[in-house]
Amino acid sequence: MPTMNGLYIKGTSKTPEVDFTSGVIQLSGRSIPEDAVSFYQPLIRWVNSYVENPEKFTKVNFRIEYINSGSNRFIYAIFKLLDDCFVRGNDVAVTWYYEEDDDTIKGLGKDFQSLLKVPIKLVEVV
Repeated sequence: MPTMNGLYIKGTSKTPEVDFTSGVIQLSGRSIPEDAVSFYQPLIRWVNSYVENPEKFTKVNFRIEYINSGSNRFIYAIFKLLDDCFVRGNDVAVTWYYEEDDDTIKGLGKDFQSLLKVPIKLVEVV
């Protein structure tokens, strides 16, 4: 079975590091891109292709320090694709990391937990 090419984008002060490989999807850093549409579109396209033929187990790690409202809907779109994949019977596990005092990021993780069926584990980073 052919595996998908990964997607890697080095993080900047405004955009998160993206490290998508077959079976592991990781996003970390800050997400305040000038143009959220052009930043997130390739990510959504990649995940959309991936979930058509996912690995037996997909591990998702989100370590976002700061996210603006413009990025939120794209993160949700990525989660929705992963959620659909999970609902179809695929093994998907999401870990949502947040800093000890960051109620905003923790709250966003909880919001996603309530909106989606895919299991999202909230992990406090001390």
